[in-house]
Amino acid sequence: MELKVYDKPLFIEGLTFRMPVEKVEEYLRIEKEIWFEDLCTLPGFVGGETWVSEDNPGEVTCLYFWESEEAYKSIDPEFSKDHKDRTNQAIDTEFICAWHGENKRFKVREFHK
Repeated sequence: MELKVYDKPLFIEGLTFRMPVEKVEEYLRIEKEIWFEDLCTLPGFVGGETWVSEDNPGEVTCLYFWESEEAYKSIDPEFSKDHKDRTNQAIDTEFICAWHGENKRFKVREFHK
C-alpha cells in the first residue's frame, strides 16, 4: 500500500451537475477538452477527479484540488466565466451544488494499492 500524507492539506473545489444519463459521456469529453489543460496552467492548481453516480444516473461530481483556498480564490473571474459559457454552449447541465463554500473540505491524505 502506498500512503501519501499532505504536509499542507489541499483545498477541494467540488461541483455537482445533473444531466440526461445519455449525455454523461459527452460531458466527460467536454470537461476534458474545455477545462483540463487550461486549469493546469493556473498557479496553485494540483489536479482533479470526476465521479459519476450509479444511484443517481446523470449526476456528475467534479473535484479540483488546489494548493490552498487562496489559490482557488485567485482564479480570474473572466477565466471562469469563459469556461463556464463554453461548457454551457456545448452541453446543457443542471447545476446542483458547489461544496466548497460553506462546508469547506481539504484533502489530507490518500492511499493506493
